[in-house]
Formats: sequence, structure tokens, C-alpha cells
Amino acid sequence: MSKRRTTHAKTAGRIRRRSASQGSRKQQKRALPVKAVLKGLALSVAAVAVLYLGSQLKSVDVPDILPVEQIDVAGDLRFIDRGEVQKIIAANIDGGYFTVDLGRIREQLQKLPWVKDVAVRRQWPAGLQVNIEEQKPLAYWNDNAYINQDGDVFQPATVDHALALPQLNGPAGQQDKVWQFMNRLYREMALLDFDVIRLDLDQRRAWQMQIVEAGEEKAKPVTIRLGRFDTEKRLQRFIRVLPALMRNRKNGEAIATIDMRYPNGFAVKMIQNETESAGLENAGMAIPGFRTASLNTNSRLALIGTIAVTREGEA
Repeated sequence: MSKRRTTHAKTAGRIRRRSASQGSRKQQKRALPVKAVLKGLALSVAAVAVLYLGSQLKSVDVPDILPVEQIDVAGDLRFIDRGEVQKIIAANIDGGYFTVDLGRIREQLQKLPWVKDVAVRRQWPAGLQVNIEEQKPLAYWNDNAYINQDGDVFQPATVDHALALPQLNGPAGQQDKVWQFMNRLYREMALLDFDVIRLDLDQRRAWQMQIVEAGEEKAKPVTIRLGRFDTEKRLQRFIRVLPALMRNRKNGEAIATIDMRYPNGFAVKMIQNETESAGLENAGMAIPGFRTASLNTNSRLALIGTIAVTREGEA
């Protein structure tokens, strides 16, 4: 009998536990719809709140109620008039703080020739922050433009020729070629303590440059004629002989022109006491690897060995 009672008790316990578990699952099933309803209700309330706030902002963003009251212009501006910038911004504010068209303001400011880049943002509670990156002129381009730090040409209404900038000249569309060659010449001449103050590429695609000794910007420049052909070879020859040419000058003597447009040598025109010198044989120049000979009364010519020098047909 005791065994039967024990068995019945165990069976009854399992039935009660199963019944309790089933009841708990039924309660969870009834709870789930309630949570879903509450979540949906919360989302609906949030959406209504957003729509309401949006409508309120539109009603508040009337220029008379929430206008743009302050404009801050930032940037290292040397050539741009801040007053002109302020006027352009003010003329393009067509709404209140929240609806003012920042893209339109930026577009109008980009039209200024001295502006390289612009960033415009709102500044709470009633201001605009305008950051301007100004063009940095590194050289003149022809007579009416500049070249900036990226090698791009920009053309303001007027060009200030009093700036201490090198002059670059060339045909339209050749600015990249001239700028790249200028950068190379600048590095090469700096190693010899010279500055390049002018570089020309003419319509025939012939190169010519002017240099001065570093720190002597007011000195008379030396003109170097490289011509159209074998530019690299001529440039290297010039770099090789320039130090010796400078060392062998007589007192008061200055080099006016060095013409590299020869297959095996070069011609040097000297200036002495404001007049051109009259003969190489009296110059006393000693350039390793070269001998000297008279070309004419206005020029001096250096030759390699005994090879005769003839002017190229198209230099």
C-alpha cells in the first residue's frame, strides 16, 4: 500500500508542475500583446511629437522671430576684404536661422577670385560661422594673373606687381608645364645659391630664364637661354659651368647673358661699368674642360676642347 501511495504522490506532483507551467505560458501569451500595444503607442506618440515640433520650428523660423544676427568671418585674409564678404553673406540670407541656405552663401563667396575654399555653418543661437581659405600667390602668370600653391591660375580684377614673386610667362594652357619646370629650376639653382626670378616659354616653345644671386634681388639678373632642343643637356651643362663663371669674373664685371644654344659650348656676354665688354681673350677665365675664344665684340664663347661651335638652325 505504501508503494502505491508513493507512486500516486509522485504522479500528482508531476501533474501539478505541468499544470503550473502551462498556466505560466498562458500568462506570457496574454502579456505579449500588451507589450506590443504599449510599444506601438510609444512610437506613435514620438512621431506625433516630432511632427508637432517640426511644425513649431517652421512657425518659429520666421526671420523676424529667429533671424541670423551675427556673422563671423574667419581665416588669414590678406587680399580679401572682410567687409565685402559680410555684404555678400547678408545679401544671400533668405531665411531665418534654421532655413538660411548655406550652400548658396558658399557658392556666392566662391566666385571671389581670391577665395580658394569656403566652409559655412550655423552657430547657435543666431549666428553663422564662415571659414575662408585664401589663395596664396606664388608666382605671376603672364601680365594679368597669379599661380597659387597648387599650380592653378587665378585672375583677380587687378594684379599687384609690387609683390616679391617670380614672373612666369607662357602660351595659354601651358601653365602646368611652366610651373613644373620652375619648381625644378628653383631647387637646382638654390643648390648654387641662386634664385630664379623669371621663366619664359615662348610661342616656339623655347625656354629662357633669369637668375640672381640669393639675397641680391636688386642686382641685375643673368639671362640664361636654353632654347627649344636638348633642354636637359643644356641645363646640366649650365649647372656645371656656372660656379666657375662666377668665380672668374673681374672686379666690377657682371654677366648679362649666358647662351646655351650651342651643341658643344656656350656664349657669355659680360657687362663692365654699364657697358658690354669687348673680348673674351682678355677675360682671363679658367673653366675646367673648356678653352675660351672670341666670338664677337659683344660676346664671349666657351668651347669644349677644340670642337668647333656652330649655331643651331633652330635654337
